[in-house]
Amino acid sequence: MSPAEVYLALRLQLDAQLGAEQVTRAGAMVLLGQMALETGRFRASMNYNLGGVKCGSNWAGCWQHFSTTEHFSPAVSAEYLAHVPEGAKVEHAGTDAKGLWILRFSGRHPMNRFRAYETLDVAMESHVRFLLGKRYRAAVFLAMAGKAADFARALRVAGYYTGDPDDYARNVSSLAKEYDRSLAADETPSVPVPEPLTMAASLPPVDAENERHEPPAPPVVPPPAMTVSLPRVGQPLPVVALPWWMRLLRWAFRLMMR
Repeated sequence: MSPAEVYLALRLQLDAQLGAEQVTRAGAMVLLGQMALETGRFRASMNYNLGGVKCGSNWAGCWQHFSTTEHFSPAVSAEYLAHVPEGAKVEHAGTDAKGLWILRFSGRHPMNRFRAYETLDVAMESHVRFLLGKRYRAAVFLAMAGKAADFARALRVAGYYTGDPDDYARNVSSLAKEYDRSLAADETPSVPVPEPLTMAASLPPVDAENERHEPPAPPVVPPPAMTVSLPRVGQPLPVVALPWWMRLLRWAFRLMMR
């Protein structure tokens, strides 16, 4: 996977689960740097395990075994070396700068049983939900504030890893800065600006034949209805003046009847 692919999946899940208003580019880069540290710059994210997250007996998803190293005190290391399950292997690989023993677990040991996923999207949804749980949520908000070193140390206090916190913090900070420089700037969502309302909005669509607008025809207003007031019962009918030609016809008819 490329860092750009992982970053896009991370931002989508952070916006969905934490809320876009609380997500910062600096914080996302810190989380990306931490995942890169855990996976060898995403070259060793076996089955999309993005953060080296282990699983216990209550894990209901898929899982896998692969070798890992842990740092423990000499007393704890002695217990692991003395009680090795069948099919597993525990080796003393050295001592770190702070006097902790470095143990290498391989085979089918509970210490190297890791979560497994089928796709990047499913893995990222699970990983972000894991980080936003009660145990590591405070560390995520330190990351969103751009405090990479504090984020790394908070993970150590909460038991995310057993290595040296100073080395871990330095590597997370360095990777976060590297990816911030190399990855493209986040796109700002564009908000469409409504066009000003003009008279053109009320014109009919363009005629495909003559490519011009025809103004709308004026509305047809019917003439007002004529009202005739009828006389009341017992009153004479009103006298209506006849036109001249009707009066002429009536006079000629009377002459003929004489």
